[in-house]
Amino acid sequence: MKYILTILISLFSLTAIAQPPQESVCMPVEIAKQVAQDLVIGDSAKAMLTVALDELDLTKEKLSFKDSLILNARLKELNLKDQIRICEEQNKNYNLLYEDAKKQYAVLAKKHKRLKAKKTFIEIVGTSIIGGLVYFYITK
Repeated sequence: MKYILTILISLFSLTAIAQPPQESVCMPVEIAKQVAQDLVIGDSAKAMLTVALDELDLTKEKLSFKDSLILNARLKELNLKDQIRICEEQNKNYNLLYEDAKKQYAVLAKKHKRLKAKKTFIEIVGTSIIGGLVYFYITK
């Protein structure tokens, strides 16, 4: 069995070596034209594929750039909304402080008016007492 296998392998190898390499292929002209046309179409299809892939890469780059612009715009929008919220809170706090100051001013104005009236009353009473004492002192 080994010998048969060895003989078969050597026969096939001898026939392969015995054939001279061919540098040209003989075929009909119509088939050669079709082969040449198919090669040209294949080359142009490869070139079109390369252009399409380049265009796809460019489109992806544009898309990522636009996405980054949109992301930046959203971040700015969130930042501005946050600033507006903070300003509104500050305005609310300032309004509360203003209302409290108005109430305190009203209370202090009322106390001032009372003290002023009390001072006037004390001055009038004091002047009357001193006047009365001076009158009694002079008339005695």
